[in-house]
Amino acid sequence: MAETATASPARTADEIKRDPLVAAAVARSGEAITGAKEFAGEITLNVAADRIREVAAAFKEDGFSYLVDLTGVDYSKYPGWTGARYGVAYMLYSFRKNARIRLKVFSDGVVPSVTSVWKTANWHERETFDMMGIRFDGHPNLERILMWEGFNGHPLRKDFPVRGIDTGARIYPEVFPEGGGPKAGSTGKDVKDVNMYKGEWKHYGTWPAASISARAKAGTQQPPAPELASQVAETAKPTEEAPWHDPEMPMPQRLDLAKTGSLKDKLFAAMAQTDCTACGWDCEGYAAALATGESKDPTLCVPGEAETEMKLKELLAAAGT
Repeated sequence: MAETATASPARTADEIKRDPLVAAAVARSGEAITGAKEFAGEITLNVAADRIREVAAAFKEDGFSYLVDLTGVDYSKYPGWTGARYGVAYMLYSFRKNARIRLKVFSDGVVPSVTSVWKTANWHERETFDMMGIRFDGHPNLERILMWEGFNGHPLRKDFPVRGIDTGARIYPEVFPEGGGPKAGSTGKDVKDVNMYKGEWKHYGTWPAASISARAKAGTQQPPAPELASQVAETAKPTEEAPWHDPEMPMPQRLDLAKTGSLKDKLFAAMAQTDCTACGWDCEGYAAALATGESKDPTLCVPGEAETEMKLKELLAAAGT
């Protein structure tokens, strides 16, 4: 009878730290190594955030001379997570040992820079700052590397809108050409900076709301996207300017809150308040488009169904539009 293969038992954190691959550097790092895990044969060592620089130096001295990558993780939406919001992972490689390991720290937003250990960390940390908003204390030039200065937000954070934001190209066409972000020199930064494109912009696409708006003006408005109608964006909550912006609030109560407001406010209050973007805008954007005549179609609020459509038509008729 053939023998049945059995999986090797998982090693404890102490056993992993005694592995010959990492033992010497771990011993020099002492209590700065706060935990250890192993998955698919690869070791991950958790490091106290305030000591990452000295631990990185210890591993570099032990042969891990190549910082393959450095990246951030946003745990704010991770089920059951109670630790610091961000993780920063450092992927290291040793040519001498032909092996990889990972160091990992957890922080609420500030981590010491390791640029003094690996020069290549300079751009890795700039990208992580740009995309996640994690700051690296001691970095020689911590500024954006992919997005431009003044960009609103950090695109890989969990609280960044999935539908994206208006980058400015639609609002400032004289500065940001159609289909592109800033051109070399348009933001006041050095034109030699790596995130400035020096050539001519090509048109690679159109912001969805702008595209829908253009078709509305041409009388060829596309139907809304029903697959988005069940979505409720994180922005769907009351504000001081729009206390009615609550998807749980009945329409009569919303309209009462907006009764002294502008036509846009009243149209806004009649929307479903989900900011689902099925119509091509968020709720306030669609209200503004109807109020200004940018869109003449009051049937696009899919989640609001007939109730919203009827109220929008009533408000527009009362306003003579």
